[in-house]
Formats: sequence, C-alpha cells, structure tokens
Amino acid sequence: MSRLIDTVSERQPAAAFVPPQRDPDLSLATAGEVPPVHVRAMIDMPPGRLIWRRTFTGALDQIPHARHFVRFLLADAWCREDAALIVTELAGNAVRHTGSGGAGGTFIVEVTRTPGSVRVGVYDCGWGGVPRFGMPFRTTTQRGRGLAVVTALADSIGYEGSDDVGHLVWATLLHPNSDPLQAR
Repeated sequence: MSRLIDTVSERQPAAAFVPPQRDPDLSLATAGEVPPVHVRAMIDMPPGRLIWRRTFTGALDQIPHARHFVRFLLADAWCREDAALIVTELAGNAVRHTGSGGAGGTFIVEVTRTPGSVRVGVYDCGWGGVPRFGMPFRTTTQRGRGLAVVTALADSIGYEGSDDVGHLVWATLLHPNSDPLQAR
C-alpha cells in the first residue's frame, strides 16, 4: 500500500484501512447488499482523533445519504458544509468512475476528526480511474469540475491504493485557528 500524500506536514499519517475489494476467497455481494468484508471493517481510534466509517451501496441515490452522514457527524464543526460538499464530489466520482458503481459495488465514507482538523475520505472498489487533481477545465462545461471544487475547499488532498484493492481519495480541512503541524 502506498503512503498518503500529505501537503501539510512531514509527519507520518495514520495508517489507512483499505479493505480488500477483489479477494477471490471473499464472497461477493449481490445487488443491494454490502460485502461482508466491509461489514467487518474495524473502527480504530488513535489518541486525539475519532474515526467513523460507513459503507454505502455503489449507486448514485446513496450519495445524499453519504452527505447526510458527514453533516450529522460534523454538526458542530466549522467545516460542516465544505466537508459535505467534498464527500458529495468524491462519492460521485467513486460511483461514476470506478468499480463501486458496478453490480455489487460499494463505497466507504470515512470521517477523521481531531481538535484542529477534519479529513473526509472515500474508498472505492478500484478498477477505474485515479483522481487527477489540478486538471484544467472549461468554465462552460457542466461536468469535470468536482476535483477542482475539492482542491479549492481543502487544505490538503491526496489518494492512495490501486485498481486491485481500490483507492482512498481524501481531503483535509484545517480549523482556521489551528497550527497545521499540530492538527494531525
């Protein structure tokens, strides 16, 4: 597994949980069912941070539920609406551009909260494109601006993974009064 891209500090990020997506020994989910490996995903709580994860079926109608999940968890956060918009864009990309949108596909939303930051990530099922942050887009187009929005809202962005195990795409939002080196 590759390391997370971290544009805020040189400190090592917490190890990310990337569930196996294409293990032939695991039973695949039928349409509308969550794969057992995702149900068994453990929630770890390193000191000074809380991490929540939830698995959604890989369908466009699940994106508003993912947005609601993030808004609920961040009801008192300074970045609630930005985080909700970010998860909307990342979940939409997972469903539209990876195996998450296929039969039996899922995506996982992860919210990590510390006193000085919030990180929103989306795990996909792989077998699709990787995010291309910083790509130019035409202002007259109706599509292709999602990652530009995420980049504009976030203090740091990144992705890791592969087509075999899936990708984690994430964005970190720092509290306006936090020290970037202490927010992790």
